[in-house]
Amino acid sequence: MAGGELVTLAEAAGQAVVTAAATDAWGEVKAGVARLLGRGDQDKAAVAERRLEDTRGQLAAVAGTELAAAQVRLAAAWQARLADLLEDDPGAVVELRALLADIQAALPAGTVTAAGHAVAAGRDLSITASGGGVAAGTIHGDVSPPGPPGPGPAA
Repeated sequence: MAGGELVTLAEAAGQAVVTAAATDAWGEVKAGVARLLGRGDQDKAAVAERRLEDTRGQLAAVAGTELAAAQVRLAAAWQARLADLLEDDPGAVVELRALLADIQAALPAGTVTAAGHAVAAGRDLSITASGGGVAAGTIHGDVSPPGPPGPGPAA
């Protein structure tokens, strides 16, 4: 698996962990993440559980714009932890993918998460551009607006 794909997987999983912290699925998510990070070592799993509970506590202590900032910061922290795991143990990719699928399935209906260059919407999403602009849900690579219109009749 390429490095960019590992980063994307870790980013999606980190975001999912933070999203799940405010749901009824938290117990299941916490156990799964701790088990994955523990890699069979009870002490490592206990450290992961404490960090997970700290994450939930930090999110519960804030609201509004502070909540959004905390979610971004904590998702980045979980992304880093999970990316380190994947770097140390490339075999954990399969387990992390399965855990991510389990987390997403456990989230309440209508809960959406996005990471990286992704766009998530709980309902319909319409992206439009006008006046020669560019509109995209996901952009990979360079994008530039179209050139000026060709000559036409003088107004």
